[in-house]
Amino acid sequence: MIDMKLQIPLLRVIRPFLVLLMTFLYFTALTQVLPTPRFSLQANRITVDELRSIIMGKSYYRIFIQPDIDTPEISVKADNETVPEILRSALACTNLDFITYGETIIVIGLRSDLKTQQSASYYQALEESLSVSVKEDESEFVIGTIDNLVPGQNPVVTGEISDRENDEPIIGATMQIRSLGIGTTTDELGKFEIQLPPGSYSLDLQYIGYRNQQIPIKVIGNGRLDLTMDKGAVTLDEVVVEAQSRDENVQSVQVGVTRVSMKDIEKLPSFLGEVDVIKGLLLQPGVSTIGEGSGGFNVRGGNVDQNLIMVDEAIIFNASHALGFFSSFNSDIVSDATLYKGNLPANFGGRVASVLDVNIRDGNFQKVGLKGGLGVVSSRFTLDMPIAKDKTSILISGRSSYSDWLLKQINVPEVKNSSAFFYDANLRLTHRFNERNFISVSAYSTQDEFTFNEEFGFDYNTLALQANYQKLFGNNVLSTLSVVKSRYESAQLDLAGTDMSTLDIANDYLKIKENVNIEQGGLSADIGASVILYNLEPGSLTSSSTESTIIPRTVEEQDGIEGALYANISYELNPRLSVSGGLRFTNFRFLGPTRFYTYDDPSNPTETGILDLMEEDGTLHQESNIEPRFSSRYRMDESTSIKFGYARTTQYINQISNNETPTPTSIWQLTNQYIPSTRSHNFSLGLFKNFDQNLWITSGEVFYRHIDQLFDYRDFADLIVNDHLETELVNGTGRAYGLELSIRRQVGTINGWLNYTYSRTERRIDEINNGAWYPANFDKPHDLSIVTNIQLNKRHQFSFNFSFSSGRPITIPVDRHFLEDQFAVLNYSDRNAFRIPDYHRLDIAYTLGQGLRKSKRFKTSWTLSVYNVYARKNAFSVFLQQSSLGQPEIKRLAILGSAFPALTFNFELL
Repeated sequence: MIDMKLQIPLLRVIRPFLVLLMTFLYFTALTQVLPTPRFSLQANRITVDELRSIIMGKSYYRIFIQPDIDTPEISVKADNETVPEILRSALACTNLDFITYGETIIVIGLRSDLKTQQSASYYQALEESLSVSVKEDESEFVIGTIDNLVPGQNPVVTGEISDRENDEPIIGATMQIRSLGIGTTTDELGKFEIQLPPGSYSLDLQYIGYRNQQIPIKVIGNGRLDLTMDKGAVTLDEVVVEAQSRDENVQSVQVGVTRVSMKDIEKLPSFLGEVDVIKGLLLQPGVSTIGEGSGGFNVRGGNVDQNLIMVDEAIIFNASHALGFFSSFNSDIVSDATLYKGNLPANFGGRVASVLDVNIRDGNFQKVGLKGGLGVVSSRFTLDMPIAKDKTSILISGRSSYSDWLLKQINVPEVKNSSAFFYDANLRLTHRFNERNFISVSAYSTQDEFTFNEEFGFDYNTLALQANYQKLFGNNVLSTLSVVKSRYESAQLDLAGTDMSTLDIANDYLKIKENVNIEQGGLSADIGASVILYNLEPGSLTSSSTESTIIPRTVEEQDGIEGALYANISYELNPRLSVSGGLRFTNFRFLGPTRFYTYDDPSNPTETGILDLMEEDGTLHQESNIEPRFSSRYRMDESTSIKFGYARTTQYINQISNNETPTPTSIWQLTNQYIPSTRSHNFSLGLFKNFDQNLWITSGEVFYRHIDQLFDYRDFADLIVNDHLETELVNGTGRAYGLELSIRRQVGTINGWLNYTYSRTERRIDEINNGAWYPANFDKPHDLSIVTNIQLNKRHQFSFNFSFSSGRPITIPVDRHFLEDQFAVLNYSDRNAFRIPDYHRLDIAYTLGQGLRKSKRFKTSWTLSVYNVYARKNAFSVFLQQSSLGQPEIKRLAILGSAFPALTFNFELL
């Protein structure tokens, strides 16, 4: 056994070798290929500008002199020296110095200004700013300065397009940089945002019924560009541009990736007016859920707990509010959300099905911003502003419910006596030390309280604290060190009867991760390491009344350590073929001290086979896995590509629940000597085709997942506060396969998408159904979603979505027999042999924006939505109940059987 005290020092030993490996790979990638020019030169009393002209005439160097500085006369004497050697000698006795960018660019400026090296974006912007003073076209728009760049990122240009006559915003105007093949469109407020590398461009601005404009711009740093357009009689063909790239889906290497657009989600009809990231995911191909009121989501046949959900680098164990009706992500502060389905890059791990990577934006470094909304059951509020302009920013966001008043209006006694409350809060502080170093510290907190008819309830919360430090080395190496401390607690309350009690569980972890990103030419690499220290409290049951018959008991805590080393490299071999490959090495250890049972057959532990109860310290179980990852893209033509991907994935922590859907108090179990890790092979193949200049985006993907190690539950398994949980589990294999089809119209008066998925998720375990394949609880073969947005005019928007899915599998009694002619005993079908009725639902929403003028900073809108328009009573489950005559009856449980209207007031201070 290895003493726990030896494991943390081991990390300190490994880390220097990892840094040396990263440094070696980086400098190998930077090997110079240009010859170094040398020449002789002798000159007395010449200016720095004259020396610049001489050097540029004799070499490939481009030299820029910082404007508005006094340049003294200098003398130069060089004999077969390099350009840096000549400049170093010539400027030694002056107040000037120089810096180099890349292999060919030198910048001369005041020594005091050049003490600190800058990022690649800084040098590019500096080059642009040096040429601004001699700009030939006075109509050129200069955007930003070099003082407000973010390390490792291109400048962000924001602005608003409006009508010159009435100052009304223009919705859907297209802006395109043809030389880069990128652009964007204005939103319902006439606003836009786009990232551009520093440089000079011609911006094409177009909108139907308005004159085309070609506007010369020079981008130096983050800045604002407000433009006006004149009406014209020219009829234009519709031009479509994507925010990232017009053909991003065709061009990207990774297969099985869904990027969630916050703008698209905000347009969707929502339940009780709450815009929701995860509800938006459920309208994407390959993503489903068991039903309304169920926590989590299923991706390509994976269980709910097989999805890694992250807020920045924090792992979230429960991302649901109100028992699954809302997610705990406030869409007002989400900068982007990406779902990786099966084919995961090597820098992600720990789950076998998918990764949902949610990133929270920084606060505003320039001005105060305010955003929020008031709804019928909840409100949200976000404030972000600079503390020190261009240096330090803060973001504060909160959301809270007040739904009890609505429950009191429902004329059902059980509902009137119920209560539901939740909140979530985010705090983020970001500081820029300089253009190469910045740090962010954030806190994420959620709380849910729910009781039903004063009979039972749930109380659960999450608290996550994290710090991220980023440092730029050179011009293309970015190091990110993340430290996360988080705790999830939940309690199940039985409030009535003789079993009044409280069941408490908790998950606690500390995560440290170092990632180094290298960008060099067509090569992109991520190299890093991570370690997670788990401490789980699987269950403590206590009596909450002197009249309760519950006997208090507690399950031993679980400790484990999960470490990983990884490298992921993407490279464009040629314009047609790009590849991305990686390797992830993981090691997991289940740690003592803890007590555990021994069995006569350790490979098949049963309650009757218990031999002894032992206690041991050190490492009780350990295992290592190598996880290769690969993805490739072959571009058949400008609008068509084929992609293939493979990923080997391993999961060392699983959620234990034999309900239809996990509850807040479902147990999380670490891999140990009796419960092995879950392992999976994931294959993806896709065809991506765009039409009509990328107006229509289509794709078709097939996937197959072989799970060579999973577990299920014995019939009537007892999982609550069970100190020999392994006796209730059985091991087996699984498979999931399917087809995903998608068609999307990006912009226009009418836009939206249609997604269809056919998939199967099956398992085979010797102890269940005589070893035959059977469907998992969440197997739903057909899943269809149709989303349509209609922009009636600049202020009015109508949207609807329709969802259909197959009913999920269930196990029901098929007959009964009597014992001693008195006691009826039910005979059940094979596991999951039947299905509940199919699910379908229609939602609609109407948004009214105010008549806006460019000068107004306070923007408002109203959204009226109706969820489940035709009041479909979709079945969540089907169960057996004895009638008053003693006969069994099949009953259907519908969580939401009515239409739910909602009115939301949204506001934003720009």
